[in-house]
Amino acid sequence: MSYMGSRTLLDAIERSAPNGVHEEIPKTVVASLDFGLTEPGALRLWRQSGAEVLVAGTEVLEGASLTPATAFHPKLYVFDRPDGTVASLVTSANLTNRGLTVNAEVGYKVVAADAEATNTTWRAAVELAVPLTDDILGRYEAQRNVPRERAAEETDPLPAQSLPDGALAHFGDAPVEVRAHAQLWVQSLQMSGGSKTQLELPRGAHRFFGVESVDYRAQNVDRIAEPTLVSGTRRWADNPLRWHGNNQMERINLPSVAKGGFDYAHSLILFRRLGANVYELRVHPWDSDTARACVEASRQCELLFRVGQTNTTRLVGLIE
Repeated sequence: MSYMGSRTLLDAIERSAPNGVHEEIPKTVVASLDFGLTEPGALRLWRQSGAEVLVAGTEVLEGASLTPATAFHPKLYVFDRPDGTVASLVTSANLTNRGLTVNAEVGYKVVAADAEATNTTWRAAVELAVPLTDDILGRYEAQRNVPRERAAEETDPLPAQSLPDGALAHFGDAPVEVRAHAQLWVQSLQMSGGSKTQLELPRGAHRFFGVESVDYRAQNVDRIAEPTLVSGTRRWADNPLRWHGNNQMERINLPSVAKGGFDYAHSLILFRRLGANVYELRVHPWDSDTARACVEASRQCELLFRVGQTNTTRLVGLIE
């Protein structure tokens, strides 16, 4: 378990929490001390979030190393819903930045699991874990800091984006069926508008939002579309998509911080289609592991493009 992986999951919980306050969501996290792979910073992050933190493998603290006789290795994610139903995910993915972003992992998702059976499985899985105390955390951190030969680990940060050689095609000229892809992301630099919520989109972005064509001969088109955006329990309906002939680009108004939105500067802004004219809005710092994972996913599928028709550093991509 890494700090960045935990931060990624905690951010997702925050987006789904009432009023964006993750402290209102009861959380239990179970980690292992085996091999010293769990980062102490991750344990502290979950404690600070108000989560109940349990750890398995405390017997390794009695030895000269953190190598166990048998390792604690289950990866089970369980989500309780307010209506009493339960969802679960059994997966190979560790709670790390790579496990949740770029790794090839496998998982089995149960959308509506039997609550009693799931709770029985959970109790069996965490039976050997004990509550994390300051003493356990201190001893673990001290032993983990003993110098040893270090190999590359899954908790290492992701490398910077590996972009293809040569100039990227412009999004508007891309011979792809944009509507066939469920996710569109755009790199932002400085946002425009008084509230800094106007995102300049590439020509052709309207195709992702279900509009067949736009009259680019017009100086301006006030309303191309008005998608509904959601993030967790938050929902915004007034998000007009427009055409501006002065800069030859499309533009969408995003919800401001005052309306429960985000700070969008220097970010990767992702739209994920949920239904007819409804899109999930996600915002990730451009230098974050999640943003790098999105860029890499588009690059591998040859769905990475330039935003503008002229020479520009801003990127846009589709994800399968």
